[in-house]
Amino acid sequence: MSEFRLFHNPRCSKSRAALAIVEAHQAHGRDIEVVHYLDTPPDVDTIRMLIATFDGPSRDLVRRDRPLAEMGITSEQLDDTEAIVKILLATPELLQRPLLSDGSRTVIGRPTEHIAEILDG
Repeated sequence: MSEFRLFHNPRCSKSRAALAIVEAHQAHGRDIEVVHYLDTPPDVDTIRMLIATFDGPSRDLVRRDRPLAEMGITSEQLDDTEAIVKILLATPELLQRPLLSDGSRTVIGRPTEHIAEILDG
């Protein structure tokens, strides 16, 4: 397994900026796996790991995009970890992006400086 995993969406400008930071670190020998999570959605164990290692409310790992409203998801449901797992399994495009994880810590790359901080830390 790689030292780090970047959960990346190439259509997102912040995610592309995070990828540039990751590629610079890869050039210096860092082992970083880039996961195109829309093509290879995270499984239940990965989602649980992201939630467990994220230093913030797990609701912040869910994007507040149109599909969320279309699904009829309420704010209260975003306070329930199991509901978040189900939402992200069913609709991976709602996973916040970009995310970088080393398995013990996960950060959202907004701002992208968070990506560099975890890689340099």
